[in-house]
Amino acid sequence: MKFFFYFFSTLILLFIHKSNIVKSDDATCLNNLIYSFFGVNALQTCTGGSEISGPNDLFSYNVVCSNDGLYNIKRLDIINKGTITSHSLIYSDFNCFSGSLLDLKLEGLSIKADAFGTEMQTKVAQTIELTSCTFPDGRFSSIGNTLPKTTSLFTINLYDNSNLNFVDFHSIKYLTNFYLTLNNLNVEAPTYSNSLQSSDMPNLSNMAISLKNIPSFANLKVSSLKLSLFGNSFSQAELLNLGTLNVLYLLFVKETIKMEYPNSISSIAAISTLTIQGNFTASSSGYSLPPTLKKLSIIAPSFNINGKFPFVGILPSSLTSIDIGSIGVDTFPDNFPLNIEELNFNYNPLNPPTNLPDLSSFSNLKQVSLKSNQFTGPIPNSYCFFRVQLNGNNLTGDWPQCKICFPNENVGNLDDNPLLNRGTCYPGSVVPNLDYDSSIKFLELYGENLGLTPPTVGVSLPFLVIKPNSRFGFSWDEGLLGPVPDLVNIQISSNLYTMATKYSTPVIYYITKTGNNYTFSGARFSYNKNDFIIKISDVDCVLSYIEYGTIICSNINPVPLGSYVSATMQNKKSTEIVSFYLNTVENKTSAFAKCSTDCNEPLGNGRCNTTSGACKCINEYTGHDCSIPNQFIISVSPVPITGGVVNIWGWFGTLNVDLSIKIGQQICIHDFISSDFINCTLDAGSGTQSITLTQNGITYTGINMFHYTELTYSCPKDCSNNGKCNTATGQCKCNSGWAGFDCNSKSSTGGNSGTTTVSPTPTSTPEIEIPKSNTTINGTDGSTVINNEQTTYEISILSLIETDLSNNIVNTYNLSRKWNPVNISANNVYKFTQTIQESCIITYTIEEIKTARDYQFADLDLTLDKDSIKISVSIKNYTFNSVLNNLQLRFESLVGDNNKNNQENNQCNNNKQSVIIGLNLPHCTNECLIDPDFSVLVSSSYQECSSGSNNGNNGRASWVLPVAIVVPCVGLVLIIIAGVILYKKNRLIFLVAKSKMKGLKLKVLSK
Repeated sequence: MKFFFYFFSTLILLFIHKSNIVKSDDATCLNNLIYSFFGVNALQTCTGGSEISGPNDLFSYNVVCSNDGLYNIKRLDIINKGTITSHSLIYSDFNCFSGSLLDLKLEGLSIKADAFGTEMQTKVAQTIELTSCTFPDGRFSSIGNTLPKTTSLFTINLYDNSNLNFVDFHSIKYLTNFYLTLNNLNVEAPTYSNSLQSSDMPNLSNMAISLKNIPSFANLKVSSLKLSLFGNSFSQAELLNLGTLNVLYLLFVKETIKMEYPNSISSIAAISTLTIQGNFTASSSGYSLPPTLKKLSIIAPSFNINGKFPFVGILPSSLTSIDIGSIGVDTFPDNFPLNIEELNFNYNPLNPPTNLPDLSSFSNLKQVSLKSNQFTGPIPNSYCFFRVQLNGNNLTGDWPQCKICFPNENVGNLDDNPLLNRGTCYPGSVVPNLDYDSSIKFLELYGENLGLTPPTVGVSLPFLVIKPNSRFGFSWDEGLLGPVPDLVNIQISSNLYTMATKYSTPVIYYITKTGNNYTFSGARFSYNKNDFIIKISDVDCVLSYIEYGTIICSNINPVPLGSYVSATMQNKKSTEIVSFYLNTVENKTSAFAKCSTDCNEPLGNGRCNTTSGACKCINEYTGHDCSIPNQFIISVSPVPITGGVVNIWGWFGTLNVDLSIKIGQQICIHDFISSDFINCTLDAGSGTQSITLTQNGITYTGINMFHYTELTYSCPKDCSNNGKCNTATGQCKCNSGWAGFDCNSKSSTGGNSGTTTVSPTPTSTPEIEIPKSNTTINGTDGSTVINNEQTTYEISILSLIETDLSNNIVNTYNLSRKWNPVNISANNVYKFTQTIQESCIITYTIEEIKTARDYQFADLDLTLDKDSIKISVSIKNYTFNSVLNNLQLRFESLVGDNNKNNQENNQCNNNKQSVIIGLNLPHCTNECLIDPDFSVLVSSSYQECSSGSNNGNNGRASWVLPVAIVVPCVGLVLIIIAGVILYKKNRLIFLVAKSKMKGLKLKVLSK
């Protein structure tokens, strides 16, 4: 027990000793300073912030030391409470300190000039505060000297006996903050002078001084300045000195005797804020304001011109804030700039009383205070767009709905108006609308009576204010919040509003009839009565109330009576019209059929059919609750015959139970799956195969949608040794003088064609010459005719066919000769359109190729000959009967004989053969774009008739020209006639060649 007693006793003694330890230099300096004034030694050092009193409580001091182990003095306070001393503070009293002194406070001491050092003397504190001190030299710095560079704050509180007679701005040029105040109105202010040079340019942050004279302020820059003037005997020259001020913020105060406001204040350059207080009067000519002024505040009871605002003319457009207290005006000023944001005009009784001013022209206003001015009349609607304080007036009528519906924004702001009724917030007064811009992920909330406090997404994510009470914005961060949902909850004041980010079909659950009123209960409505149109038997039902789940309307004009009267509902943001039936006879509630589930409607998978009570799913989903993906394949990438990774595009959803992929007879082992993409690994194989995808108990089969690609392709007859084979396409590049798909015919162009390479000498003389082609395009019906001497090729689009999974025809649209020309340009381009299914637009474009050219498509170098044609077809917004269905676009080529030399030759008489090409298109959700390039399309056997021959083939050679077809659409395309097919990802090329087309009929396509 004794051990613990001695241990703790030792700790206490160490603590007491530590609290009194101070570095020897600082301790000696402190002791000498106390002794020089009060004749006693310092009783304790490092008081830790506690005040230590001297004998008889005639003085006290406080010392704070550093806690870094050196215990240097950081703060020193000395208060003389009545001791009469003969000593005056001088610099040597301080230069013995170590230099760590930060704060010095002295009260009731005598201070010699330069006691705190001069420019380069740095041993005195950084901040100095003097209260009721005397200055036997009449100055704190001698003439020509300054306070040290290390001192940043200097505060002087003058009392009656202070005797500070002179202050020169030069002495404070290194300060950051300077304050000189008078303890009472009887204290005489010092005389100020300014010996600053242009090279000095002090830059003070804050300054407050009391003046009995007004010196020049040249070369002195102050951010925030308070000038207090005493007396009224200022010369005109002194008043002009106010124009030399270089300040941003000026508080200009007139103490005691009244004086006329000096107009020289308007000359201050770059001033931002001006506050005028005290005993100023105004001249009858009025005043102007500095042109750079942004904020003006006036509290000066006599500062008016016979009851009018003292600042006349056009006020600076830079003004954004005006605060006018009691200045004795009795007329509301009419010269405020239109761009002000804050207006306070209080305690100026108007005579005569007048209505509140209309402030609708002030579009930037955010805050208005018009208290105790004897305003009368109702509150204008323009006051809805800013915060108001209208207390203490004589206003009448009701609060505007924009105020009563937001009580938390207006607590006490409209009090003390005996004739003003608070009223109630009417249902439907708050009218929010919501738009979503998906390109910039931006929600815009707009409407009527939305409040001044920004609404929030949910309860915590605030909108940005675009225009108070009417327009707000919110940038949606998908990284933080995920994708934008179809519905969002937005809190406005204390109410939660369910709002849609995109249009959805309105849903009706119940209809209640009460007299001429109908109440619709449902979902996906609006909060804006102007959004919806309801007609009962084509008679308008006028809306009186609307919110997300309720609409109330009434018939002004009579409607047919019946239990099953047709009606429609339309959201004007869409062309969709919802049709339904209602009872117009009985006052009762009619319930619509309900589904057993929500049909996954929040996810957009489907909606309830209120007639059948069953879910109506969108094409991409199926099942009783629209939860099972209704998968389909759009496109499949090929792989070489050696096998590889197959990429599959389409729709597969996020529910993929028992996924299985089979290509031909082989299983393709899947490696990755998302809602719109699958890849799988396939073994070696060959040819064109169907692909079967099974998941969730549903099987989808894409007939012939997959192809193994050959590594190279051979050319017809190896180009007859008259050209070079392009093994990537199977197309010949003929030598000079040769032409034809197999380079076995004479060129008809008289030179090199687009399919001919330059060769010094032909390998032999061509025996057969390809006839020259002439193209004619019918600008009325879109048909195209190509003449090759004795043979005519007529090319046209025959029809568009929708087929189901078993290739059964579901819909047929005849397109032949029904085209409407829309554009025939000078560059040989013809454009036609026609519309099917009300909204499906088919655009058919034909281009005559007048100059042979090499070209590249699908990364292949190919050729387009002179006199060929280029055809493209766009099919937009086609509505399929099922996601499993596909389209087939059918072209027809009529091949005829134009021989006029021998009318008796049956084989050579006008004899037309029909070639039909069907392009199987994928399930395109938005647009199918078919872009085939026809070099000449398909030729029949070319025949040269000779008189007297009974053999139609005598003297004739069989030849064909290639057909190139590109389909830049995500999906697989199949051409019905035989040929070489070259597959590319999302782009397919067809090079078709056939020597004889006899007997090719439409019925072949259905096999």
